[in-house]
Amino acid sequence: MAGGIIRAVVAPHVPRIGIEAKVPPFLKGVVSGLHSMGKEIRAAKPDLMVILSAHFVSTFNWQVTMQAEHKGMCVADEAPDLIPGAPYQRRGDPEFAEALAKEIQIVGVPVVRNDTPHYTWDYGTYVPLHYLDPDQKIPVVVLPSVLAASLEECFSVGVAIRNAAQTSGRRTVVVASCAFSHKLARGPGLWPAEHSQRRDRAFIALLVEGRITEAKDGFAEYAEAVTTEMGGRPLATMLGCLDDKSGERFAGLQHGSYGPSSGSGNACIAIRPASLPNTAA
Repeated sequence: MAGGIIRAVVAPHVPRIGIEAKVPPFLKGVVSGLHSMGKEIRAAKPDLMVILSAHFVSTFNWQVTMQAEHKGMCVADEAPDLIPGAPYQRRGDPEFAEALAKEIQIVGVPVVRNDTPHYTWDYGTYVPLHYLDPDQKIPVVVLPSVLAASLEECFSVGVAIRNAAQTSGRRTVVVASCAFSHKLARGPGLWPAEHSQRRDRAFIALLVEGRITEAKDGFAEYAEAVTTEMGGRPLATMLGCLDDKSGERFAGLQHGSYGPSSGSGNACIAIRPASLPNTAA
């Protein structure tokens, strides 16, 4: 099958789920969703996952990880008590990464090659992959959240990801590693405010129902209303990779339950082109 985006997903990464044996009860439904969504993704047999991490932060430039192998220990810098050092070892995809860097250049925004052998993963990269692909078999390329990027720029980089997947022949899964609402407060089990929960659930419904154009059109207002994580940049980039202008239809599925973490709202959502088979268990 030709390359392209075969899944676009939203995956939580809260550090309290970094070690499954220590997951608190209020996040069990989120973790079950990650396991279930991982089965759907693996059954679709992707060539690659592109991770859009809210915790890989770049001030000005889009960075594309070029490493042929990702290997190291992930420490949650803001919560080393929760993830003190988790090992990982996965293949990268330098050929796709080069294609993606060229496509981002075409968009006209600054991009640099992250090819240092000393680069280590943030927990926004590590945590979802720990559940989505526990055997560490699917190659990975990681992109940051760029503070200087507008939401429109993020949409355009999503288009670049889609173009790179098509030109490189890679069946690609794009993972927005982030929460939905993200107005944080002290207290691990705290829920978002009621109005934020309502807005989260309404936005999630758009994704599940495949109403991508509506999700894009209303995204800036939604992101401001609920204080989305990292200003909504990972979510906007994920939305940008979905080609809703070509007549393609989409189908979505929520895996597991919507759950809280320190005032944030978290859920596992998988979106596929409706023309592709449903591989959800």
